[in-house]
Amino acid sequence: MATPLIIDTDPGVDDAFAIALAARSPEVDLVGLTTVFGNVGLELTTANALRLLAHLGRTDVPVVKGSAGTGGAADVHGEDGLGGQALTLPENPRAIAGDDPTRFFADTLTPDTVVAAIGPLTNIARAIEAGVEFPRLIVMGGGLGLGNTTARAEFNFWADPEAAQVVIRRGNPIIVPLNLTQRCIADTEFLANVDPVLSNLTGTYRAYLARHQEQNHSHREEGILVHDAVAVAEAIVPGTLKLAVHGLDIDDEGALVGGKHQVEVAEETDWPALRSFMEQRLSV
Repeated sequence: MATPLIIDTDPGVDDAFAIALAARSPEVDLVGLTTVFGNVGLELTTANALRLLAHLGRTDVPVVKGSAGTGGAADVHGEDGLGGQALTLPENPRAIAGDDPTRFFADTLTPDTVVAAIGPLTNIARAIEAGVEFPRLIVMGGGLGLGNTTARAEFNFWADPEAAQVVIRRGNPIIVPLNLTQRCIADTEFLANVDPVLSNLTGTYRAYLARHQEQNHSHREEGILVHDAVAVAEAIVPGTLKLAVHGLDIDDEGALVGGKHQVEVAEETDWPALRSFMEQRLSV
């Protein structure tokens, strides 16, 4: 029986790959998307979620509009969040299914449901504070001594540090950090073999990464980082990522620091095998 999955998301190029991976994996039943501000503002992340589902032929999946805030990664993902390609995706005939993720979680979660949170954690924290208990919560975010927005803070946690604190302290999450996801590079061969519509979304993202490498005199295989898809892969096939328990907390900047809260952290994966899995599921 397929595992029920909800993705809390701020699409976002790597979110698009994560959503597509879930939508095309029979191991999970994608029962909903909840949207949050992040890579761009809430109106755009919600529109992008609807359009992505339409492209994937999954207009059966409801989209619940969530928490607003300041979108802060247009330089990475493009002004529309999808590399300038959002309007090339089809319109979704289905309207949003409300604007209350907490109610949606409360009404939809079963003991078997997995929630993959791949944007800022505002929706998740509000639900926890309202008494919602997540049976299995997988979070893409944070970095152990590593950031991508500041030297110490990863974007999703930096965007709402208070929410990240609530999730770390009370949500019993599995954290999929930058330390792992930055080693998972979807190279140009991968992008040539997957759904060309998805691949076309990556232009702004690839240009940003190339510029970042040049500015920092770093060397990286050409391609994109699929942070969010790595986290969603663990929701689809548990055990894809090797986990270890760390004592952690979140400071006011949104940086992961040592602390008393025992948190499972993804440390390793077999990237060649995971890459092949993603390529097979994302091809058309």
